[in-house]
Amino acid sequence: MQFIAWIFKLFFSLLGLVFVLGMLCVLLFALLFGALWSLVRGRKPEVAVVWQKYQDMARNRAPFGTWSSRPQNDAEVVDVEVKEVPDKARQNDRLPRE
Repeated sequence: MQFIAWIFKLFFSLLGLVFVLGMLCVLLFALLFGALWSLVRGRKPEVAVVWQKYQDMARNRAPFGTWSSRPQNDAEVVDVEVKEVPDKARQNDRLPRE
């Protein structure tokens, strides 16, 4: 009985290994095809674009300071003007009750 259990374990282990390796080959083929297709169209490969965006995001949101020497916030602060809304306008915006 243990011999049959050992054969099943071996069989399913090999089956899982074949599945994982097959999926790895499919993903590698898709990656290479996508890169070649991008180069044929004259664009940067998507993998490079995504990696570059990830690095930019990581630089901008570094928890313990920045990784670059450039200043982070160059934008100026603009105050917003406050405008008082009369009560009549507020009452007109309400929907009628049914």
